[in-house]
Amino acid sequence: MKKFKILLVIFLLPITFTMYYLTSEKYGLSAYIDKQKTLDAIINKNINTQKKINEFKNKIELLKQSTPDQDLLNEKVQEILGKVEKGSLIINIENL
Repeated sequence: MKKFKILLVIFLLPITFTMYYLTSEKYGLSAYIDKQKTLDAIINKNINTQKKINEFKNKIELLKQSTPDQDLLNEKVQEILGKVEKGSLIINIENL
């Protein structure tokens, strides 16, 4: 009977230890899923930030040329100063 109890403890201890780590909130599957969701959110935020950086780099390159892009300059003047050429129509899609 003593051998049976020892064997029972030897086999049950690793199984209970494994089950604890699979089901616990700190180390288990739910923690893995939460961390995966957090990682996905960070990756999406990083992608959006990279897109914005690339847009700004493109605009900087357009302004660095010996003759800057007139359309970009007109767009910035309208956006920042509010000056519009006579007879032009402005549609602001950001506030729709």
